[in-house]
Amino acid sequence: MLKIWRVLMKKNQYLEELGIPRKLHSGNFVTEKKVYRMFQRHRYGFDYRDIFNMDTSFAEWLYSHMRMYKDNSVHDDTAYIVVFEEKKYTIEEAVDWIIEKTGIFLKYSYYADARFDYITIHPIIGKLICKMNPSVNSYLQEDDWTEADEWQIEDNYIKSGRLFLEIQGYCWL
Repeated sequence: MLKIWRVLMKKNQYLEELGIPRKLHSGNFVTEKKVYRMFQRHRYGFDYRDIFNMDTSFAEWLYSHMRMYKDNSVHDDTAYIVVFEEKKYTIEEAVDWIIEKTGIFLKYSYYADARFDYITIHPIIGKLICKMNPSVNSYLQEDDWTEADEWQIEDNYIKSGRLFLEIQGYCWL
């Protein structure tokens, strides 16, 4: 049963390397309607978990794809210069900036959601989940985010999406 559940959970190597437990990312916290989700994945290529938080779903996509691009790029990413918000970036620098800012957004977003769900709303269930999943427990203990950081993290995430669109014209169009 556990093996089947792990197969149904979405895997993302780059999010796991970022330190986000598999139990938390990509809507894996949703445990109901498994047959319905399988039908949706077959029909659409994704299921309703991807539309819970579109900002987080896009951040997962952008972070993972930029990491994969960086790991597998065969292009000279220093050949082109992009001007974005009056700063000059090579494609390589832009991709690194997008990865950094999107990664911070994802870590903060999942930390805030998990903390709210497992500590604020359901503290008893949260303690059980933390005991059963040491990765979730260590994730909640790891970072000490403040609400003052939130606006800067979200602003940088929005900028990283715009920078992605800017470099797309140089690299892929």
